[in-house]
Amino acid sequence: MLKNIQNKPAVSKLGKLGLITAAVIAASAPAHVQAYEFLDGLAEVNFLALQNYQAIQAKEGAFRPVDEVQSSGFGRIRVNLQFKFHINEYITADVDIAEEPNDFGNNGDRDFSFHQDFAGIEFELLGLSGIASDDSNLTLRLGNIGASPFQFKGFQDGADNQGNALIGNGITDYATAENGAQLSYSKSLNSGPIRAYNISGHMTTSSFGEAFQEDRGFNFRLQGKLEFDGGFKAGLSFFQANQGDQLRFDENGVASLAGLTTTNYRFGDGENYNFSASASSERDTHVGIMPGLDQSIIELDLAYQPSPDTSVIFTVGQSSDDYTFADANGNAVAGVTYFGDANGVADPSGTTFDSNTVIKGESSVQYWNLEVQHYVIPGKLYVAARYQEAENTSDLIEQTDNTVERLQVAAGYWFNDKTLLKVEYVDQDEGVNSGGQIGTGFDGFTSEISIKF
Repeated sequence: MLKNIQNKPAVSKLGKLGLITAAVIAASAPAHVQAYEFLDGLAEVNFLALQNYQAIQAKEGAFRPVDEVQSSGFGRIRVNLQFKFHINEYITADVDIAEEPNDFGNNGDRDFSFHQDFAGIEFELLGLSGIASDDSNLTLRLGNIGASPFQFKGFQDGADNQGNALIGNGITDYATAENGAQLSYSKSLNSGPIRAYNISGHMTTSSFGEAFQEDRGFNFRLQGKLEFDGGFKAGLSFFQANQGDQLRFDENGVASLAGLTTTNYRFGDGENYNFSASASSERDTHVGIMPGLDQSIIELDLAYQPSPDTSVIFTVGQSSDDYTFADANGNAVAGVTYFGDANGVADPSGTTFDSNTVIKGESSVQYWNLEVQHYVIPGKLYVAARYQEAENTSDLIEQTDNTVERLQVAAGYWFNDKTLLKVEYVDQDEGVNSGGQIGTGFDGFTSEISIKF
């Protein structure tokens, strides 16, 4: 919406961390872009567009060898129209109409239609109850629920990229949208060490479409954050899915995922790194360890902004599932994509398969990331860096060469408060048992220019 020869780079983990520490980075957009208002303020609209150019290749040992020799070039333009309607003072509705190949780039990348990419209705319950407050709100949202365990890290979706100082989102971003209901309470304070807090929770049906099949469960989220005086923020998130009752195991203890609903966030949301062997809507730049059935996530986010031009974000988390991807013989595999023989049985010298079966046994990943940002010229020029590491800690997977690492270093230039140019270098390494989906990783340069008004 929402791949085995290992060639290790010359840059060590400590070296990568040194690059991050040395890199000067960016806060998000320097100015908020106001939506245009119509019908005496009852309707608002934003228009967004993005064009990218990339020179990225998979490293030797890719699951799909054509990705190792792909050409550089322009990607598809991404366009969004975002509308917000004020039904009355306390009820609003929103819809994002997008030509968004990251979510809808299927059918051989021949779908160029505009789609409903995100929509919902929000009710501010304090105001509707006659007890409206200037410093607090209690909001019920029905419709598409934007779900992600991270709360401060930069992120982009389609043409909406100006809140992310970099270009890629991350190897474990676990973000998506599903249908359901969300209740959120926020309060701001004028004095004291805590200046604002929020707590929210949601229940969704694990689908951006409709899913009413037998034994389909619900997905749940509980999330809170605190903002302190002095620029420090802390957030904690917990996700729990309940989709495992759909499984039907055969006499060998193997169950098919065909026709089942899984979490939309099991791999993460789309990124603007594209490979010739897969559609734009693929999630194959992320870690692909969990099947997304009884998946849980717990994540801690910390952010510090010592000045308007500098910020640091640190995230640590763990995600797990009660089930593990399996090959055609019911043997555990490290991730959804693996090398197998002609019959689909795991074989390092074979060809590429995508698993569609699971066995019982916990799959899990432990991850962390550090993102730093600083403006060199306030409001104009910034540089940014992010380092991420994810370790496949699944019970049935060998605990060697089991890590995915990614380094991103970027720069951005604001032509004005609506137009942003970004350039990024990315280097991703994937171990044999890491659950990475490209093979041994990828690297290269990519760029984006975007507008929002």
